Amino acid sequence: MSTLTNDFSWSHARHEMFQACLKRYYFAYYGAWGGWKETAPAVTRDLYRLKRLLTRQQWAGHHVHQALQHLLNRARKDSAADLATTVAARQIEQMRQEFRQSRSGAYQADPVHLVGLFEHEYGLELPAEEWQAAVERVGRAIRSFLASPIWQELRTLPGDAFLAVERRTHFLLDGLKVFAVPDLVVRRAGRVVLYDWKTGEADSARHRVQLGVYALLALDRWTSAPEEIEAVVFNPVHDWCETLVFSADDMETLRDFIRDSADEMLFPLENPETNDGGDGRNFDCAASDAPCKTCSFLRVCPRWQA
Repeated sequence: MSTLTNDFSWSHARHEMFQACLKRYYFAYYGAWGGWKETAPAVTRDLYRLKRLLTRQQWAGHHVHQALQHLLNRARKDSAADLATTVAARQIEQMRQEFRQSRSGAYQADPVHLVGLFEHEYGLELPAEEWQAAVERVGRAIRSFLASPIWQELRTLPGDAFLAVERRTHFLLDGLKVFAVPDLVVRRAGRVVLYDWKTGEADSARHRVQLGVYALLALDRWTSAPEEIEAVVFNPVHDWCETLVFSADDMETLRDFIRDSADEMLFPLENPETNDGGDGRNFDCAASDAPCKTCSFLRVCPRWQA
């Protein structure tokens, strides 16, 4: 059995966290590394526990993705009416169980397997309506997805047209591992179509970068022609959809973007060759406290220690 090592890699999520706050980035990718092991130092285990926390919005988004993955796996087997009832009931019951476990603090002893919610960790008192809204968001997303033209089209595709469903994978760029997790990849009418499900507000510039990375993955795995790739962003909560295409020049611009981002990430490391983050002193807190509002590391952040 090979030893798991903290090798440097790149992803869009990692890039965004680095840009938001270097200290948060350090805690997540270096300080918390290995914290899933019972033999890890207490401070490492604590950072790992905090890293795993979800806000209620992230929690609802996670369950939307779980539900849509289940729908896609049964796209050609059950009717939409049956799926709407059974999948929604399944997800909502799971959310209720996770809520109770989080509120009891069970995740503190087993953050690997149990969900911990940011609001419970930091003792935020929220009205029941706020939590109910998170649950309703999941049910609304399921109903909207099943009523969408996307679902109707996907149901007509043969099984072998589905290339990937929520599969975390990577491609190499100049030897650098670039990770990507497209929510769905299908081959349709001679094109590779990438899907990404959203549950928050629209952000076209951000979506274009993220889906562009998925397009680079598609060039590596499923086609060599950018003109054969189509990317679809769909938000079943707010019922909006955006289609993106990328040229060969777009692809090269994205490659340069990743190279530049990776170089920035390596700069504050104690030893870039070994991906050693040191003690974190080279990773400063964000100049603004805007990223702090939902940061799971508030409890250990030097800005908030007082």
